[in-house]
Amino acid sequence: MLSRFLVLASVAHSMVAHSYFTSQNASTLEELYGPAVSPDTEIAESTDANFSTVVGPRWSAWEAPHWSGAIKPASVHDLQEVVKISVANQIPFIATNRGHGPKLGQGQFTGININLASFNTVTLDTANNLVTVGAGVKLWDIQTTLYDAGKEIQTGNSVCPGAIGVTIGGGIGMMTGMYGLMIDALQSARIVTAKGNVVTASPLENEELFWAIRGAGVNFGIVTEATYGIHEQTNGGNVTAVTFVYAAPSNRSIWELLATFDGDQPEKLSFQAVIEYDRSSNSSEVIVQFWYFGPVTEAQPYIDLFTAVGPIVASIDYLRQTDLYYESQTSGVCDEGHIVSARTLGFNRTDVASYEAHFADMTAFYQANPDFQGISVFQYYSNRVTLQTPTSETAFPWRDIQVWWLTQDRYPDSSIEPQVDEFMAGQRANLQVTSGFSTPHVYFNYAFGDEGPAAWYSEANLPKLRELKAKWDPDYVFGNGAPLY
Repeated sequence: MLSRFLVLASVAHSMVAHSYFTSQNASTLEELYGPAVSPDTEIAESTDANFSTVVGPRWSAWEAPHWSGAIKPASVHDLQEVVKISVANQIPFIATNRGHGPKLGQGQFTGININLASFNTVTLDTANNLVTVGAGVKLWDIQTTLYDAGKEIQTGNSVCPGAIGVTIGGGIGMMTGMYGLMIDALQSARIVTAKGNVVTASPLENEELFWAIRGAGVNFGIVTEATYGIHEQTNGGNVTAVTFVYAAPSNRSIWELLATFDGDQPEKLSFQAVIEYDRSSNSSEVIVQFWYFGPVTEAQPYIDLFTAVGPIVASIDYLRQTDLYYESQTSGVCDEGHIVSARTLGFNRTDVASYEAHFADMTAFYQANPDFQGISVFQYYSNRVTLQTPTSETAFPWRDIQVWWLTQDRYPDSSIEPQVDEFMAGQRANLQVTSGFSTPHVYFNYAFGDEGPAAWYSEANLPKLRELKAKWDPDYVFGNGAPLY
């Protein structure tokens, strides 16, 4: 399926890159870090033969950082030492899990990668409906563990991004309508700070830091462990999954149908409409995928609505949740190494004329640029539950979004990047006019990186976030690609 969730597990960098190894007369990463960490921690220069096994994977080749080396800490203590040594020597670093968070400007970064893959534990407490995961855990690890235990949690739709990375940017997906954002399930987190200390953030400890990491977490440290509240399985863990494909002439009818759900979307029903181009028929099409967390009989009225529009292809499946999530990795979500960037906005309504104009513009761009393989996606999740949490309770500001729009701008080489950037920036500007919001509402996990902190965190949250930044990370060690200023 075609959901795209772009996140880093945690991002960090030094403000100023000085010469490495200034304080310890070391000439290699092994000499500098090795004496302070356990033997199980892996260290490699970018020129070492084992570098590819130590560096963290990266989903997109777009804006790829320039790694001078990589470290895979074996324990939290090792991670603390790596952070302390890096800060003391002013060595820039970015800590990652699955590398699903490319942002504009990361291609200018030079420093080390801290690969969090070793922190891959999932601990289930069924008696108290809690799950605790490490920084190296993928969404799939949570999804399968909970499914096998008869439990569930709201996550992103895919299987391969890092779970904690998805969370600290907000965390949207098919169960958002039922349970809210992933940050709404977060009970507590363990964080390595810029000083190399480990602190707990929760409603009872470091409450303001807990507020900040739920939406702006990449700015405050490396989250090594997170504990979430979980739920009993809905409908025995089964989901009605429907896919419709519509030819180009039906696109306006689809947008008109989607508009009928504005402000009145059932909590168990989520769907997305994807604009893509079929090169074999030389025409654009709209693919609608919807997921209903109940039996087909309950979903049938919604199936009938989309059937009435006249799809050229239709399929109805009744799947286990794990099968559904696994299928969502296809069509590029978990394929690594391609050039992929993203644009995004949040809307509070469906503007039919704007969507129709966007469809026409996308079609023209596809035809003018045969190598362009991107898509445009409109994701719909009920926000009734999300709105039950006051905006002031978390740093994530955009709880009033009804439609999450994103593009996945994929192309085989950088030769058409200028055309893609100009076109997509224009589309984003056009759609903002009819978004229903006076200022851009940007979901950070999907962000291109040029939207700015007010669009990611809201103007209202910036004073508090900056105050907390001065307390927890005054030297701006963390926050590459996500500045607060």
